[in-house]
Amino acid sequence: MHPKVGSLLSKFPRVELVRWETPIQYLPRVSRKLGVDVYVKRDDLTGFGIGGNKVRKLEFLLGDAVAKGCDTVITTGAVHSNHAFVTALAAKSLGLDAVLVLYGKEQLKGNYLLDKLMGIETRVYDVERTSELWPIAQKVAEELRNAGKKPYLIPAGGASPVGTLGYVRAAGEIYSQIRQLGVEFDSVVDAVGSGGTLAGLLLGSTIIDAPWQVVGIDVGGFVEGLNERVKNLALEAAELMGLSVDVPESKIYDYGFGAYGKIVREVAELIRFVGTSEGIILDPVYTGKAFYGLMELAEKGELGESVLFIHTGGFPGVFHYGEEMLETIKKP
Repeated sequence: MHPKVGSLLSKFPRVELVRWETPIQYLPRVSRKLGVDVYVKRDDLTGFGIGGNKVRKLEFLLGDAVAKGCDTVITTGAVHSNHAFVTALAAKSLGLDAVLVLYGKEQLKGNYLLDKLMGIETRVYDVERTSELWPIAQKVAEELRNAGKKPYLIPAGGASPVGTLGYVRAAGEIYSQIRQLGVEFDSVVDAVGSGGTLAGLLLGSTIIDAPWQVVGIDVGGFVEGLNERVKNLALEAAELMGLSVDVPESKIYDYGFGAYGKIVREVAELIRFVGTSEGIILDPVYTGKAFYGLMELAEKGELGESVLFIHTGGFPGVFHYGEEMLETIKKP
């Protein structure tokens, strides 16, 4: 851990959900194909529940909830949401109740199956976007307050200033790992949905004066005004930490293929290629699209000679969209 990052974050309540440094793995076959050294930060192995990047954010979000004496956690997302499931699971492991405010088709597969298997309370609404759920979640919180509960609201993806601290910490972790490994990165790349992970990486990289550029791959218009949102989250997190820093504009490329959650042949085929060549499973909503973007940008020479990809998890998405992916690959 970078000492400055460690010192700055030590004043914030945090529950330990990630009990080790997730490994950085070299991808020899992908690197040979691209002519660029590609490494993966295995945050799919964060170690709690289904793993993934949300666990890092939840360390600080649930630390804050516990410190404030809250007894119920409320968050939002699609029925296939990795964030929603792992949030509720982590809350329950700490003795808190959880309510998930979701949208989409209720099918017993992927994360929604896990929600039901774990006995998590879900409320599914007929809306089209996650952003439409926030007013509903606030009403649920008011309902719980009236019943004598003390709810803690977490936005979609854990994208709040407090949640952003999780990837400030991750940037400090990467710093310590590259010193041990003796490697340097020109770019650090991650999938961008709600923006909290990218904001944390940007802020953390700024704090430690990192030599790499931070690159985001938009997976499909999850939120409007993404660049501004990411920068604002980074600045709000910096203010929370008592810092006055000049956070650079986020560099974000669109590889959403038209819509969040849209399943396309190119990504399905890439998931197969990475799985069969490196033994790493990507998902069709986030990491598959982001890795597709990484490969295309690397081939264009826009990421430098050495790239680190943040594998943000999302494995249950493979099972949620498996039939669609197979049908897409079969098409002529």
